[in-house]
Amino acid sequence: MKVGWRRTFFGVAATMCVCALSVVSVRSQAAQAEPQMAETVFQNILVLKGIPVDEFMDTMGMFAAATTKDCTGCHAPEVLGDSRDAFAIATPMIQRARQMVVMMNTINRTYFGGETRVTCYTCHSATPVPEWVPNLSIQYGAPQDLNPNTLTFVPFPDATGQVDEIFGRYIEALGGAQPVAGITSLVGTGTYSGWDTSRAEVPVEIVTRAPGQMTTVIQRREGNNTYVFDGTNYWFAGVDAAVPDYTLTYTGGNLSGARIDALVLVAPSMIQAAYDSWEVSEDFVNDEVVTILRGTKEGESPVHLYFSEAGLLVRLVRWSETAVGPVPTQFDFSDYREVAGVQRPFRWVKSWTNNQATFAMTDMQINGPVDAARFAKPEPVILR
Repeated sequence: MKVGWRRTFFGVAATMCVCALSVVSVRSQAAQAEPQMAETVFQNILVLKGIPVDEFMDTMGMFAAATTKDCTGCHAPEVLGDSRDAFAIATPMIQRARQMVVMMNTINRTYFGGETRVTCYTCHSATPVPEWVPNLSIQYGAPQDLNPNTLTFVPFPDATGQVDEIFGRYIEALGGAQPVAGITSLVGTGTYSGWDTSRAEVPVEIVTRAPGQMTTVIQRREGNNTYVFDGTNYWFAGVDAAVPDYTLTYTGGNLSGARIDALVLVAPSMIQAAYDSWEVSEDFVNDEVVTILRGTKEGESPVHLYFSEAGLLVRLVRWSETAVGPVPTQFDFSDYREVAGVQRPFRWVKSWTNNQATFAMTDMQINGPVDAARFAKPEPVILR
């Protein structure tokens, strides 16, 4: 099986994966909605008990990223059929994965005080089987690229005073403080393409309302996938739901991530105040020097914002904690255009361990009327 095919299938099936693994993990729940635990939704969960369903799915994403496998790499071949019950079949690979999680937890508990310092990626590093023999071509070859999604951050000393200047330049690049602060809503339409659509472009609608609500509707042929952040809760319902007739409640890093995603689109002037503190560093994106701001807030994973020399936001990276370590979500923004006096990105690529998708907007409207009902909890999609 070619890797390209596996990745294409993974985009379609990743949201269905229900590997029977688990560790006990406690996560703070910022949302008022009560999430369901993995073992109450999926079958044959033995090791990954006590974690919310969205964290469970992110854990599957960590397995995929670490081993370059998709669902078919671990699960029974029957998952390619119509029954999702086949995901509960304990294949030899699933049984080995359970052992690996127990081993990883033992190492972290014994040597790192329970912190998740060793993860699946530590040993696998995007290889199905960890290598134990040195690779001389790496040792004596060209230096390896640094991981752009690392949580490691080396800030400039005494650069705190630059934070206001960087955010100020960002707001000016968007059109100025008054026009940016005057955004009350944004509605965009365009196309969406990802592994879940086999890279085919399908219609997408994004509806936002200040200070930070956002609904995304991806119009698949099989039915819609709808993501709703109402400012407090974050939900998903659609044809790619992990189980039929189910609305997923997001928690932890996914929930706080939805907040920053919404602010970027509809309330960029509020981003700075959304985090307790900021640090400054520098790196390269597409061979161009960018300024990085790292925002931190107690109880949440950090966010990294990458600004071009022109002051525009070109990349955002955030993380979600899982039972087997943190997983990143990366947005790359481009094609800025003026809409009602404000510069808005018309194209962005979202990359995370379960998919990589391109949003290409063709139309955006600012400050039009938006019905509050657009941010209600979506009803499950009933598949016939």
